Amino acid sequence: MTVEASAEVAEAAGAILHELRSGGIVEERRPRGRCRLRCYLPPSRLLSTTLRAIRARVHGLRSFGLDPGSVSVAHRPVRGRRWATAWRRHVPPVRVGPVWVRPSWVRVRPPAGSVVVDIDPGMAFGTGLHPSTQLCLRALLQTLPRCDRPRVVDAGTGSGVLAIAAARLGAAQVRAIDHDPVAVAVARHNVRRNRVAEVVRVTRGSGLAPVRGQADVILMNIVADTVIELLPAARRRLRTGGACIASGIVAGRVRDVLRAARRAGFRHRRTLRSGEWRAVVLEPAS
Repeated sequence: MTVEASAEVAEAAGAILHELRSGGIVEERRPRGRCRLRCYLPPSRLLSTTLRAIRARVHGLRSFGLDPGSVSVAHRPVRGRRWATAWRRHVPPVRVGPVWVRPSWVRVRPPAGSVVVDIDPGMAFGTGLHPSTQLCLRALLQTLPRCDRPRVVDAGTGSGVLAIAAARLGAAQVRAIDHDPVAVAVARHNVRRNRVAEVVRVTRGSGLAPVRGQADVILMNIVADTVIELLPAARRRLRTGGACIASGIVAGRVRDVLRAARRAGFRHRRTLRSGEWRAVVLEPAS
């Protein structure tokens, strides 16, 4: 199934598709501020009803202040059991600076000198393809060199891509946290695949609750509302001179996040941009 609409509603439309238990969803950028979401569903006699419902719900996002533009919902059959893995064709390797995020089924040789992260996302979020993940990687590359053997926390780790990248880039200790047991299992698998189990510990938990002590870098690639909720806890768990990198924020929510950050005791260091997505780098105000 493919759903095409404005990039402004990509996150909300993705949430609608996730409710269908579609497993992996691939987001593709299109010209003129458009996006295309792809997913795979098992056959159903209710398919035509499902398609109409998706189209109506995406159009209905206008009532939440989002403009989906023109919406198209299309489908085609995929034979046999191939649908379960067919989405993999649309996930290429991703390069962010020296970091090369490579899906486990891709055998493309990375450029010389790359920091390679091999990822099998399974049913969890995180192939490196989404702009919010790439923004986090960019911020991480700018931040980690300022720390001596940093301790990193990755809240909402998904497939573990950011936690593994932090380990590959020199973190001495990484705590990766997710509330979803499937994501935890996938992240642990990827940690073993990348041979960083001595550095990265994956824990099931809510927000930053499992963290003990203080960190040098806290990563939160989630959504604006959850970032805002976690900022006070992030401030308490961040060392003086450390950095909190928050991504998964659409452009229209940056002011809300920065306002909450000031209340929590943070100072805004910089904002990174990719299309309609933003990541903010924060530091303790005192």
